[in-house]
Amino acid sequence: MAGALENARKEIKRVSLEDHAESEYGSIYSVSGPVVVAENMIGCAMYELVRVGHDNLVGEVIRIDADKATIQVYEETTGVTVGDPVLRTGKPLSVELGPGLMETIYDGIQRPLKSIKDKSESIYIPRGVNVPALSRDAKWHFVPSDHRVGDHLAGGDIFGTVFENNLIESHKIMLPPRARGTITWIATEGEYTIEEKVIEVEFDGQKNSYSMFHTWPVRVPRPVAEKLSADYPLLTGQRVLDALFPCVQGGTTCIPGAFGCGKTVISQSLSKFSNSDAIVYVGCFAGGTEIMMSDGSVKAIENIGTNDEVMGKDGMPRNVVGTPRGREVMYRVSQKASDKVHQTDVIRSISSALFEYTCNATHKLVVRTPRSCRALTRRIGGVDYNEVIFYNLVKKQLEDGRVIDIVEEVSGFYPASEGPEKAAKIMKDYIEDSKGKEYFEWTIEARDVALLGRNVREATHQVYAPVLYESESFLNYLKDSQFTSNSEAPRALSYLLGLWIGDTMSQRAAFSVGSEDSPVLVRVAEYADVLGLTAEYKERKVPRTAKTVHLFPKTTRGQGIRRDLNTNNPLWHAIVDLGYLEDGTKNIPSYLVSDSICHRETFLAGLIDSAGYVREEPVLSATIKTMHKSVMEGTVAVARSLGLAVSADIEEEKVDRNEINNRSSYVVSMSGGDALLSVLSNCAGSETFRNGPVKHVVRGFSEMYFEMEELREDHYYGITLADDSDHQFLLANQLVVHNCGERGNEMAEVLMEFPELFTEVNGNKEPIMKRTSLVANTSNMPVAAREASIYTGITLAEYFRDQGKNISMIADSSSRWAEALREISGRLGEMPADQGFPAYLGAKLASFYERAGKAVALGSPDRTGSVSIVAAVSPAGGDLSDPVTTATLGITQVFWGLDKKLAQRKHFPSINTSVSYSKYTNVLNKYYDQHHQEFPVLRDHIKEILSNAEELEQVVQLVGKSALSDSDKITLDVATLIKEDFLQQNGYSTYDAFCPIWKTYDMMRAFVGYHDEAQRAISNGASWAKLSEATSDVRHSVSSCKFFEPSRGEKEVHDEFEQVLTKMQERFAESTD
Repeated sequence: MAGALENARKEIKRVSLEDHAESEYGSIYSVSGPVVVAENMIGCAMYELVRVGHDNLVGEVIRIDADKATIQVYEETTGVTVGDPVLRTGKPLSVELGPGLMETIYDGIQRPLKSIKDKSESIYIPRGVNVPALSRDAKWHFVPSDHRVGDHLAGGDIFGTVFENNLIESHKIMLPPRARGTITWIATEGEYTIEEKVIEVEFDGQKNSYSMFHTWPVRVPRPVAEKLSADYPLLTGQRVLDALFPCVQGGTTCIPGAFGCGKTVISQSLSKFSNSDAIVYVGCFAGGTEIMMSDGSVKAIENIGTNDEVMGKDGMPRNVVGTPRGREVMYRVSQKASDKVHQTDVIRSISSALFEYTCNATHKLVVRTPRSCRALTRRIGGVDYNEVIFYNLVKKQLEDGRVIDIVEEVSGFYPASEGPEKAAKIMKDYIEDSKGKEYFEWTIEARDVALLGRNVREATHQVYAPVLYESESFLNYLKDSQFTSNSEAPRALSYLLGLWIGDTMSQRAAFSVGSEDSPVLVRVAEYADVLGLTAEYKERKVPRTAKTVHLFPKTTRGQGIRRDLNTNNPLWHAIVDLGYLEDGTKNIPSYLVSDSICHRETFLAGLIDSAGYVREEPVLSATIKTMHKSVMEGTVAVARSLGLAVSADIEEEKVDRNEINNRSSYVVSMSGGDALLSVLSNCAGSETFRNGPVKHVVRGFSEMYFEMEELREDHYYGITLADDSDHQFLLANQLVVHNCGERGNEMAEVLMEFPELFTEVNGNKEPIMKRTSLVANTSNMPVAAREASIYTGITLAEYFRDQGKNISMIADSSSRWAEALREISGRLGEMPADQGFPAYLGAKLASFYERAGKAVALGSPDRTGSVSIVAAVSPAGGDLSDPVTTATLGITQVFWGLDKKLAQRKHFPSINTSVSYSKYTNVLNKYYDQHHQEFPVLRDHIKEILSNAEELEQVVQLVGKSALSDSDKITLDVATLIKEDFLQQNGYSTYDAFCPIWKTYDMMRAFVGYHDEAQRAISNGASWAKLSEATSDVRHSVSSCKFFEPSRGEKEVHDEFEQVLTKMQERFAESTD
C-alpha cells in the first residue's frame, strides 16, 4: 500500500541479494496461486513484508512453521518458480497517510487506479507497476502551528495544517503516533510536496525529520488516548433509518440483502447526506427495463444476476458474467411515429405497439445502415461536375479524445468532362468492397447519435429479432390436462384458444363464428372432437350472420338439462390456467412468445379467423380488431416473435351498415411474406386461408426506425455477457441490444459514476468525492489484494478520526472480502467450516468491527473523532443464514434489513420494518432529551402501529376488511399512510431526497397525531367511515407534509407543521360534534 506496494518497493530498492547475508533471504519451496511457501526463513516475523521472485513481487508473511514461511502475494505469481529468492524487508504492510487521500480511487492495496491508468495507458493493472499512493509532484500550502523550536512534541500532536479542498478545508499534519522529541527546526508557511521535510525533532540525542505524510501498518489499529461511548446519531437523511432504526457516529451497521434490494442506494445516500466529515467507500438501462431470459421468461434488468442466462438474437442462451451499475444522463429511445398508423396522440400511449426503452448515455445501440452509392451531376460556377456520394464506416476522433466508429456520407467531385466512366468505376469498386453485404452493422453510443449526418440518421435503424427459442410449456400443460391425448391436440387447442380470444365474450367457454363460413364451423367441430369436447351451435339474433359455439365435455349435458358450461370443462380450465383470462379480462399470456412456433402460428390463425381479415393489396397483410388492450399488446408480441412486421392503431367508435354500434377498438396489422403465409396456412376461413410457403420460412430481422430524447441523470442497470459471445441479447419486446460494460472494466465504470454525485455545503454544490476516498474491492482483483482491502479502508478511516473528524466507512460488500478469506484458507489447507469459510471468520470480522467507535485522539490539541462502519453483505440468493451474514449480525448493533419486494415496487429505502432493529435507541435518549423530547415515544408508537397493521393484514386476507372494528380500520389506514408518505422517499426531489431530523420529528408528530385523534373520536362513538370522509382534507394535509421544503429553514417549516396539527385537532373536534 503506499500504496502498500510503493512502501514495499522503497524498502526493496535499498537491498539486493548481494548486499545481504545469506541468512536474510530464503528461497521458494512451493507455489499455489497467490500462496507461496518459502524455506530458510528463520528470523522472519508474522505479517512482515517480503520480496518474492526476481520481479520484486510484494508479499506478506501469514504463517511461520519452523524455517518455512507461508506468504500471500499481492500480485499475479505467473512465472514464479521453485528456488527463486525471497528477501525479507523487516517492515510490515503499510499505507501512506497524508494530504491527497480524498478524491482518489485505490485498489485493495492502496494503488491509485487513475495514476496507474495514466502510466500504463491500459485499463488493466500491470504486474510490477510502481506508482505511489500519494502524488509526489503536487504541492500543498503548509501552515505551521504555534509551536516553536524547543517545544516538546508527542505522537499525534498537530504541528501544521493543509487546505485540501472545499469540504476538507483543514487537513491536519500530525506527528506519527510512535514519534516524539523536541523541535529543532520547523518549516515556514509555504508550498511543499509531501516528501519534503517540514519538521525535525530530537530525542535522546537522535534527530528525526518528518514530512507531511507518514506510513502505518494496516493490520494494527491506530492508538487512541481514550475510547468513548457513542452518543450522537449518524443522521442519514432517510426517515425510516433516522426515526425507527438509528445508528450512532462510531457505531456498526449491517445491510444484508439479495441482489437488487437497494444496498447501493442506501450507501450512496449515506455518502451524500450523512453527517460524516468524510467517507471511505470500499466498493444500461433504466430500472424496470424487461429482458427476455433464455427460457422465454421476462425479468426486470435490475433483478438479473451473474450466471443468469438471457436470450441471444439467434435464440441461444447468453451467459451473464457481470452486472454494472451506475448513474448517468439517460436517453429515451423510441420508435418513429411518422407514418399514418402512428400519427394520433392516442396511439402513442400504446407502449407495446411502439418500441421504447431508456438507456444511459454510454449505452451502445445495435444499428444497421444500408450501404448506398449514387451519382449526381451538379453545376457549380458555370461548370458541370459529377459527384459520387456513398456511405462508409470510418474512424472519427471526438473532442473528448474518444475514437469511435461512425457511418458518414462521403462524396467526391470531378469535372463532367472526364466522362461518366470514372463515376461508374467508383460505384463498381464500392459494390465489390461491400462483398454482397446490404448493410453496415455497427454500434454507436446513445450520446453520439446526434453526430450522424441528416441522411445517414434517417437511414440508420435498429432491428428486432424473431424469438427462435421454442419452449415446451404448452405441451407439458396438455400432458397433465383432462383433454384427450393425441398428436393433434396441441394444434386443436391452440386454434380454439385463438378463436376464444378473438370473440368479445369472456365469462364462459363459448365464442361466435360466422354462420356463412362453413369451413370454420367444420374446423371447430373437428378440433372439439379431437379434444373430447362437444360443439353446440346457436343462431345469434345480432348479427344474423353469426353463430354462438358452446364447447363442453360430452358428459356435461344430459336429459335436456342445461348446466354451467364452465364446470369441469377442460377448455375453460385451460383458458384460466394458461393465463388467457386475467382479472376478468381477456389476455394473451407472455409464455406464448417463446413457446413452439407451431403453437404460436395456430393460435394466431384462430385469432385471425375469429376477429380478422386478410388483404392482398398493396402487399399480403392480416388485420385483427379487438376491444382489449391486453389482447392488442399480446398480438403484437406474438406476431413479432414470428418475424412479422406489426403496426397498431385505434379505430374510433362508429355505427356500421347493419346499424350495429361498434365500440372503439384496437387494430393490429401484420405483414411479412412467407412468415405470414405460414400463419395463414393454419386458418380455416374461406377468406383467410392461404397456401403455405413453397420453401422453408427464414425468419429474419425487422427494421425499427427510432428517435432519441435526452432525459435527466438517473440510475442505470446493465449486464455484461461472456467474452466469447456477440455481446447482444433481446429485450422483452424482441429488440436486439448490446450488453453494458466489458468484463475488464465494468467495475471501473461503476467507480467512475460515484464521483458524479454531489452534495450541497453552505449553499455551494460540491462533488462528494471531495470528502470521499474509494477503495475498490472487486471480485476479479488478485485474491490476496481483496483480503487486504478491508484493512486499507479502516486504516484510512482511523487516520481521519485522529484528526477529530467523524468518518463513515462503507464496506460494500464485505462478502467479497470473506470470499477472498475462504480462498486463501483453502489454499493453506485449513479445516473448512460452514460453506467452506474458515473457522476464524467470526474472529476476523470482530477484529475489523472493533476498530469502529468514538475516541479521543492522541496528542494535542484535544480532539474527538469517530469511525462508523456500515457493511453491506451480499449473501448468495439473499439467504440471511449465510455464514458471513450470521457472523456480522452477531457483532453489529444495527440491522437494516432489505426487502426485495419493496425494491421491486420501487419503494426506497426498501427497509423491512418488521425485521430491522437498532440497539442504539437507549444510548441516544440523552440526545433526544436535549433536542426532541417526544422522539422515543413517537418512534415506539409508529413501530406499534406498523406491527399491529401487519397482524391485521393477515386477518383481512381471511375475513375481509369489513369484519374489522373501526379501531382496527384506523390502524390499517394510518399504517398505509405511514408506509407511503413517511417511510418512502423520492430521491429525485429537492423536498424529499434528504429529510433533516427536525422535519422527521415533526412528521412523526403529524402522523401519530392523526392516528390518536381518530382513535379518540371513535372511542367517543363516531363512525370511522363517516369520520374518514369528513376529515379527508386533514388526511391529505398529513400526507402532504413530505412536500415541505427543508431549504426554507427549520422555524418556517415547523410553523407550518403547527398549523397542520392545529387544523387536525379542530377538524376532528368539529366532525365528532
